[in-house]
Amino acid sequence: MKKIILLLLFIPLVSFGQNDFRKMFWGESQEVLKEKYPNAEFVFEKGAGITTLSNVDSVLGMMATVTYLFKDNKLMARAYMFYHLAYLSGDEKLKNFNSISERLNDKYEMQREDKWYKDTWKNSPNQLGSAIALVDVDLTERGKKGDNTMIAHTVNKDQHVLGFVLIDGLEDIQKSMDDDM
Repeated sequence: MKKIILLLLFIPLVSFGQNDFRKMFWGESQEVLKEKYPNAEFVFEKGAGITTLSNVDSVLGMMATVTYLFKDNKLMARAYMFYHLAYLSGDEKLKNFNSISERLNDKYEMQREDKWYKDTWKNSPNQLGSAIALVDVDLTERGKKGDNTMIAHTVNKDQHVLGFVLIDGLEDIQKSMDDDM
């Protein structure tokens, strides 16, 4: 799971604001996270110099794994990985993506970069949900908050992820991904 989260954070980079992610600030420690959420049950993973703490929670009415990534015990990236995509239709996945996208675009200038695998539905915007369900497209939008934070939001047939990463942390994430592969 760590590889998937790291890959999704690196490829479609995304972020809200400094304290818009569940009370945490860049550079805060794992101990601060645990103090802010004393009742949360975190799953701990460590590899290639990066530590992740994850827990399950409701985010915007959807269940998600909320993951915090730390390098040298300093928060450097964070992500929401939304659940139950296997049970949703392509149209429901698109609706969830658009709901979050609308919130992001209200605050930030996001750039949409869809990746098409087949052109079957490309010129039929009303069939975008079908294209997602049939793995013909991945929807991705990227943005930036200030000079130090990247934002990425993506949905495909299997996953819906909203991630945040410090620009300075990109090299660490890439190294961790390379070490895990």
